[in-house]
Amino acid sequence: MLLRSKLKKQVQSVEDEPPLSLLDLPDLVLESIFRRLPPQSLCRLSQTCRNLRMKCRSDEIWEPLFHQRWGKIIGPTAFTAWERMAIGENARILNRSYMPSWFWMLPLTCIWSFSRHNDKALLEEPSERFASMYSDLESGKLWFPAQVYNRQQGHVGFLLSCYDAELNSVRDSDTFCARYSPYYPRVIMEDGIPWARIRKPPVETSPSEFHNPDIAEEFRPGDHIEVQWKRCQYFPYGWWYGIVGHAANCTRDDQVCKCHLDEVLWLEFRQYIRDSRWRKVPIKRKRSREDSSGLDGLYGGIRKLYIEDEISTWLQLWPKQSLQ
Repeated sequence: MLLRSKLKKQVQSVEDEPPLSLLDLPDLVLESIFRRLPPQSLCRLSQTCRNLRMKCRSDEIWEPLFHQRWGKIIGPTAFTAWERMAIGENARILNRSYMPSWFWMLPLTCIWSFSRHNDKALLEEPSERFASMYSDLESGKLWFPAQVYNRQQGHVGFLLSCYDAELNSVRDSDTFCARYSPYYPRVIMEDGIPWARIRKPPVETSPSEFHNPDIAEEFRPGDHIEVQWKRCQYFPYGWWYGIVGHAANCTRDDQVCKCHLDEVLWLEFRQYIRDSRWRKVPIKRKRSREDSSGLDGLYGGIRKLYIEDEISTWLQLWPKQSLQ
């Protein structure tokens, strides 16, 4: 009887204890669990209560997820665009001109409490930076700057080029919509762009500016390069893939080749047939402004490609047939 009474008291004491909550777990354990969850599960979990929202939306949890999903196409300029959008939205929330007419009939203490709540949200926002931007990108809310390879569905006039655009995510198809730089008489749009045709801008040069080239003496025959080119003065620059070539009178012998000392830099675009006027173009090696080289269009700055991934991306986009 004594043993049964003792067991009964133990069972009753256990039943009287409050149920364990997820928040009762140590922070390190919670963080370990959150890091194993996909973004969709983290979003659902953050909607359960305020405490879990703060823990689930921290930058420590979302920064790896953000770079895994968006790191290859989102650069510093895209972060700047998102910050401007976020600041504008917060300003509209706090702007009293956007309050409904009944808002001003509330007691002053309620109005002050509402403003303080939104001010607090503004202060807390930096800790949710990656989660908020991830959400705005996935939902298509944000138009972000990036560059598109082979624009306009791989039109023959843009093969092996990369142009600046504003992009917007289309969730249903997991593709993007592009809005190209407005230097044309009308804005040009393109839909259905896959991830493989998008990159973040490798340099911060605007498509309307001349890119200061790399050290000219570094360009040697065989180097993979990107060169700025535009059809006329009022069009934006695009980046075009090419290779540094030899001069016409060069023996192409590495032991005696002097092409890297020549004042003229020969650019080869091997996607064109040998007889094409676009196949090989001479430009001045040392220059600080665009060069027409006697052909249609203007050539801007040059950047040398050092990273194998950049070169392999261009080669994967190589046309199946040589161009005229």
